[in-house]
Amino acid sequence: MRIGSYELKNIRNRITDDLYRKSEEKLTERKVGIAKKAREYYIEPFMSTMSTLPIELIAHDKEYAVRIKYTAPNSQGGDAPDIDENWTYRADDPLINPKNPKQGGPNYYSNVPENILDERLRDEVDLLCKDILKLKAKKEEMTTYLIETTTKYTGSLQLRKAWEKSPHLLKYLPIEPVKTPKTKIVRNKKVIIEDPTIPEGLNEQLTENLLEGA
Repeated sequence: MRIGSYELKNIRNRITDDLYRKSEEKLTERKVGIAKKAREYYIEPFMSTMSTLPIELIAHDKEYAVRIKYTAPNSQGGDAPDIDENWTYRADDPLINPKNPKQGGPNYYSNVPENILDERLRDEVDLLCKDILKLKAKKEEMTTYLIETTTKYTGSLQLRKAWEKSPHLLKYLPIEPVKTPKTKIVRNKKVIIEDPTIPEGLNEQLTENLLEGA
């Protein structure tokens, strides 16, 4: 059964989502944890002063963002870092957070700055970045494989053959339609048309041909 390009794309997306979603969620949790620690380190030197102020004077936002740039030792990316992201900690209620005030207008204290990473978190960040790049490479390798196989083969039976060494992938393919036997009407009754019977002498003749060829 031929599978359309749109459905093949959906199959690829479902496979990669199921394979890597949980791992990506765990990495995101670690990002949030680092951003939370970064905020605590940033606020720590000012706590004695801020504790004397009314909360409405210092709690302006629910987010704290830290800018992360990381380049792997064996990077092939040239001057661009392998990872360039904002890792953000979000709270349910406004917290004591640094802000970049805009002069005038309704957006005063409205933008979250990109804070610099505290060096005490550097080793933890480097380890997480390595894990991010490792998972990214695995996902890209699988994505490439899926694109190559679903470009070369667009039939469900062909893909079952191509993916037979990875049984996990087979469950994403559509169920093969049940073959409906051909019928004919005989004496007002529907009768199944049987497939022609292979001649009994076929195997014998093939063996004879093989021997003669030898």
